Amino acid sequence: MFTRKTLKILSIVAIIICGLGVLLSLFVALTVDKMAYLQVLSWLILAYASFCAMKLTGYDIYEEDLIKIGWSIYALFVIFILFLFIGLSLGPVLALIIAARLHFQKTGIESWMRDNS
Repeated sequence: MFTRKTLKILSIVAIIICGLGVLLSLFVALTVDKMAYLQVLSWLILAYASFCAMKLTGYDIYEEDLIKIGWSIYALFVIFILFLFIGLSLGPVLALIIAARLHFQKTGIESWMRDNS
């Protein structure tokens, strides 16, 4: 469930899912509601978070860090399911929280690896 290989595959699937979220939100924004552009922004931020998760799974990190990454990836799947079936868009705030968490974890590990090389 939280192995490096599994999380790498799930993060790639999450990137694809976030891309679908962008396309669906863009379709809604162009046809129905102009406020849906905020959802497009949210999905773009979540796609970046998925990219950060994919990069993090490539590093040799502790198991507890992999678990944090895994929960973030699983949260992306839950957000997508809520968006599809309920129409619930949790907005850019939640997207920023997940993306910031993964981004700062990625930059922290990269700087640690750069300092210890």
